[in-house]
Amino acid sequence: KQSSICRAAIHYGIIDNDGGWVDITRQGRKHYFIKSNRNGVQTIGKYQSANSFTVSKVTVQAVTCETTVEQLCPFHKPASHCPRVYCPRNCMQANPHYARVIGTRVYSDLSSICRAAVHAGVVRNHGGYVDVMPVDKRKTYTASFQNGIFSESLQNPPGGKAFRVFAVV
Repeated sequence: KQSSICRAAIHYGIIDNDGGWVDITRQGRKHYFIKSNRNGVQTIGKYQSANSFTVSKVTVQAVTCETTVEQLCPFHKPASHCPRVYCPRNCMQANPHYARVIGTRVYSDLSSICRAAVHAGVVRNHGGYVDVMPVDKRKTYTASFQNGIFSESLQNPPGGKAFRVFAVV
């Protein structure tokens, strides 16, 4: 039987029975799991290799319309974890010179997180919560006009990485 993410979060004390937001980080294979009982949840111990994960509280960071992924969570190998962000309202009106959007669906880390989120359609101009997922950089970022925002194209960007944005529902 697979482990329930919510029960694991209750066991670890991240949430209670009322629920809440949980971050999951994959940890690869573990050789064994130790039985324990915490916060009313009994885990199963087993001496068998299986994939594992950890749970943690979701951190939320308020950002401006100009904040970029490069500023918020610079990328490191093997991976970076970005906090959930709360975008303010009216980012469509932000100066595109200071709040650039580079790409379509996959954005350069030089892009404004919140304007990219509006461009991608994951939040509207009234703001809201956004999850950011680092991805490998692209050789080409394609320009487009979506949801009232023009994005730029970029060829062979120096350094940097890329990201995707997701709605929090």
